[in-house]
Amino acid sequence: MKAYQGLIACFILMQLWLMSPAVAQQKKIDSLKTVLTLKLPDTTRAQTYYDIANLFYKQNHPDSALYYLKPIRQICLRANYRAGLGDYNRLNGVIHMYQGQFEDALTFYQLAITEYAKAGRSKDIAKVYNNLGLLYKMMGDSQGVAAYTRQGLAYVQQAIALNERIGTVQSLRDSYINLGIIYEDLGDFEQGRACFYKALAPIDQTTVTPETARILYNNLGKNYNVEGQYPKAIYYLEKSLAINEQLQKFSSLIHNFRNLATAYDGLKQSAKAVQYAEKALALTRQVKDASLISTVYSTLASVYAGAGQYDKAYTAMVQYKRMEDSLVTITKTRTISQLQGRYAVQQANALATIRANLELTKTQAVAQVEAQRVKDIAIIQSEEKRREAQIKATADIEKTRAVAELQAKYDTRKKVQQIAELDQRNQQRARQIQYMTGGLGLLLVLLGGLVAQYYVIRRTNRRLSVQNGIIAANSEQLVNQSNQLRVLMKELHHRVKNNLAIVSSLLKLQMNRLDDEKAIQAVRVSQQRVEAMSLIHQRLYQTDQLTTINMAEYLNDLASGLMRAYGYHADTFDLQLNVDLPELDVDVAIPLGLIVNELATNAFKYAYTTVARPLLRIDLHQTGNEERAGMTLEVQDNGPGIDSLDGQRPNQQSSFGRRLILSLSEQLEGEGQWVKQNGTLFRLSIQNARLAA
Repeated sequence: MKAYQGLIACFILMQLWLMSPAVAQQKKIDSLKTVLTLKLPDTTRAQTYYDIANLFYKQNHPDSALYYLKPIRQICLRANYRAGLGDYNRLNGVIHMYQGQFEDALTFYQLAITEYAKAGRSKDIAKVYNNLGLLYKMMGDSQGVAAYTRQGLAYVQQAIALNERIGTVQSLRDSYINLGIIYEDLGDFEQGRACFYKALAPIDQTTVTPETARILYNNLGKNYNVEGQYPKAIYYLEKSLAINEQLQKFSSLIHNFRNLATAYDGLKQSAKAVQYAEKALALTRQVKDASLISTVYSTLASVYAGAGQYDKAYTAMVQYKRMEDSLVTITKTRTISQLQGRYAVQQANALATIRANLELTKTQAVAQVEAQRVKDIAIIQSEEKRREAQIKATADIEKTRAVAELQAKYDTRKKVQQIAELDQRNQQRARQIQYMTGGLGLLLVLLGGLVAQYYVIRRTNRRLSVQNGIIAANSEQLVNQSNQLRVLMKELHHRVKNNLAIVSSLLKLQMNRLDDEKAIQAVRVSQQRVEAMSLIHQRLYQTDQLTTINMAEYLNDLASGLMRAYGYHADTFDLQLNVDLPELDVDVAIPLGLIVNELATNAFKYAYTTVARPLLRIDLHQTGNEERAGMTLEVQDNGPGIDSLDGQRPNQQSSFGRRLILSLSEQLEGEGQWVKQNGTLFRLSIQNARLAA
């Protein structure tokens, strides 16, 4: 009956082995759990537990994998199944390695080598060497120690030598892949590339499988990216992409799209770079690898910046930094927990060792004293027997005389000794009394000092308590005042915005009632000036920043509003906005906004009458260094242009707009200049400006 059940179990395991890749891994796990309910030989049961644990590990469920690994050790020890113990230790090492528990992983790998050696499993020993190489690579990466990385290189080279000797082709290709990656970590990309080509080449008349080829093509693409050979990188990455799409390897597809985005970004083909980066981001919903998703956001920020989409680049970079900080926090927490656990174990072991050593020392000391006592008793007894023999050999008179003399000497010596001992004891007691008296006096002095210190501390604590109460009350009052001031400032900006909106509406009503076109244009320009200031106050009360303005958003809204007001559309108008100063103080932002409003209004009114596709470029960037910070504003159209001298000489014939621009420039302590350059270019240079609050 037992043999029959064993055959059934083996048959079920064979069916699971032959199942097609389309069958879900969860069904395999359920089937293997069913096998565990049968009566199985120990080796089969251990292998079944291992298969379940391995499937859970591949599904990224390490806790479940460790749960099913736990019974294997006891079963293998009972059956003396050395190969099973090797598998148990190797999979434990892999799981602990990817959890960042490198010391535990190293211990498991060393135990795996020992068990595989006893079982004569050279092929599996080579796999462990390959795992050790990857372990030391990860240790080098996490701690920034190149020596660990070089140690990993040595282990992978051992794996390659062993695989070449025993002829395991697939393991040899895997080792070449790891060797190439480690060479890249050490900065030798040419040597790493050579390893990847070795893995791609036929070995013992066998060609590389698609599963391995997709990894190698992606690694070659990434390698050529680093070397700046982007066409070659794209060639190999597209080959890897084709295989991964066929196999539906979502994580690998993310790597492909991300690396293709980097390659096209290097070729300055921003559209394709953004396309592939966004494809990688879309696929991140299919995986749970936070580290991989973080690299996608980093690449996305880079390609958005290369494409000039700075708002999207900023959003992607913020997301990348948030995920990086989260990963660092998780890593630190895990490392601290591991160190605390190891410290507790080491402390317990050290305490046990100290106690054992104390007990051993105590036992040895007692034994030595007992042995010395027995030895002294034996010597005394021997001496007494010798003296008795001498006394018996002498005559009775001599015996009596000798005994009397000895007794007298003994009594005298004993009395002298007793007197000396009494004198010594008296001196010792006198010294003890002196020491006790001095110690008592010192103790009284210390007690007096402590009492005085206690009262001083009590008075100090009372004063500190009162001061802390005052500080807490003042702090609470300041917080309340700050909140009230913030609300009042928002309300003030809101009311100013409403008042400006009323003024704008009045100007609009007045404009509708005018018939003179020049008067209408003058009122419209005034309305636009009011709306430019209103837009600033609207932004101030809608955000928590009460004294600073986001210039990129403000200038974009201002230019877009003017464009719509003069009947232009985004698809027929080229609006270029470049701002690298995210925020400015409101005292600087309002004059700048009015200057841009005047220049843009002038361009819409006069510059585009004979232009097929109008262009308006607004550029605001920082100049100088941190100690002497300044900024430059440039507004340019592609119209016929104006004479630079006319723009810079305010006279009676100059328009109000130009006089306003020059007046606002002087208010900002800046120097304005009109240049005829493919149209009209106005450049305003401001030194020592308040760039932010």
